[in-house]
Amino acid sequence: MPQNQATAGKRFWLSKTFWINLLAIIALVVQSYTGFVISLEAQTSILAALNVALRLMTKEPINWDVSHDKAQ
Repeated sequence: MPQNQATAGKRFWLSKTFWINLLAIIALVVQSYTGFVISLEAQTSILAALNVALRLMTKEPINWDVSHDKAQ
């Protein structure tokens, strides 16, 4: 069955960008508990570079339509 525009794409948890950003949030929490802090400029630069790299690798959009899962 071919996918149309409404159902094309992948679920958000299959997105590398989602996982990288979740890891960034976890790193922020770990920093606050351990006291090992990377400078704000370094954190921003690293996250921005990773997001640009991931954007260049992106092949398909995220599908936020929950009914997409039920249809399969």
